[in-house]
Amino acid sequence: MAKATIAWPDLLEVYLNSAWDDGDNGRITVANQSILETLGLIETSEKAAEAADITPLISPDKVKLDSVIPARIGYPKYSLGLLAETWGGLLRAPERRVEEPSTFFIKSDRSHSGLVPASEALAKYRAILKFVATLSGAALFTDVQHAKLVYFGDGRVEVPVRYDASDFRLVDAEQIEALAARLEGDIHRDQRLSILGEAVTALVAGQSAAGRFVYLLQNADELKKRVDEGYKLFASSFSYSKIRGEIEKSQADYVNRVHKTFTDIQGQLLGLPVSAVVVATQMKATSTCGPEAIANIAILGGAWLFVALLIASCGNQWLTLGAIGREIKDQRTKLNSDFSEIRDMFTGAFDAIEGRIRWHRAVLIVISLVALAGAWFTWQGYSIATKLDASGCLVHGGMPTA
Repeated sequence: MAKATIAWPDLLEVYLNSAWDDGDNGRITVANQSILETLGLIETSEKAAEAADITPLISPDKVKLDSVIPARIGYPKYSLGLLAETWGGLLRAPERRVEEPSTFFIKSDRSHSGLVPASEALAKYRAILKFVATLSGAALFTDVQHAKLVYFGDGRVEVPVRYDASDFRLVDAEQIEALAARLEGDIHRDQRLSILGEAVTALVAGQSAAGRFVYLLQNADELKKRVDEGYKLFASSFSYSKIRGEIEKSQADYVNRVHKTFTDIQGQLLGLPVSAVVVATQMKATSTCGPEAIANIAILGGAWLFVALLIASCGNQWLTLGAIGREIKDQRTKLNSDFSEIRDMFTGAFDAIEGRIRWHRAVLIVISLVALAGAWFTWQGYSIATKLDASGCLVHGGMPTA
């Protein structure tokens, strides 16, 4: 089926099989049926010929498959696509230095918009456009028609997007990709763009307006470094105010929990001197199974029960202090890994809490030792005061000892 209209793919097929000799004059190799049909449409349709601006310079009957025909290959209508002699010709229009045309063909190196893989020049061009898009995100506004980025630093700062094909050699695609990656994502995006804007205005200060963009392109690594450092400072400041509140709250909770380990057994501690007085004053000397013996046995059992409960409470509080200590260690580890820049600000507070835990553990050891000493003292008092077999007295009525 014959073609009805000319489209960009038709022209691209012709350009890829053409060679230019001088200006618009060149030769077209009719390599396939598609090119033959395109040339036939140009021959029969004035509208198609005008849109393509291609004129075969031989009679139509000589245009056949695999033939090479002389032709004038001009510039197509803008709505179809762009045909440029060189990259410099493509970049002459300001808007093409900011946005890639949807369809174009470069005669000098045969690069075109659909080329896969991209030629070296096309890859450099697209890297620059990505750089422009990245800078544009931080600009106050972007004037595409006049290829201009406008920032607000110490007043209005303009960065005209001026470059040509000779500046492709300055492109460091890796650094441009890395810079763009720093600005991806929604977290703190406005702050990161603001940091980029400040870095741009700082770098171009003192540079002539015409050379500012090329200077930025040449120093893309320095621009990325400044963005990294600026965001690191911002993140540390942001994290400090947030983390400080969380850590101070958790530290207060740790202090309260550590203090509670002591207050929980404080009532029992008050019982230590009371039990000592009871033992000292209430035991009666006896050698028979009477009320005095029963009272002595009850006092001994009560004292030992008290000591057992106190030591159990101390053991429980010891385990609680261990759990608190592990939580503090985990929080310190997280702080060191996630917020290493500000970890030293909280080291003293963590050290103080861990010191308090060690002190409380020492107190628990002392309390347990005192309780055991009290149990031993109670047993000694009982042994001196009670001269009989306590088990026999309780179970069988017992017999007095000699």
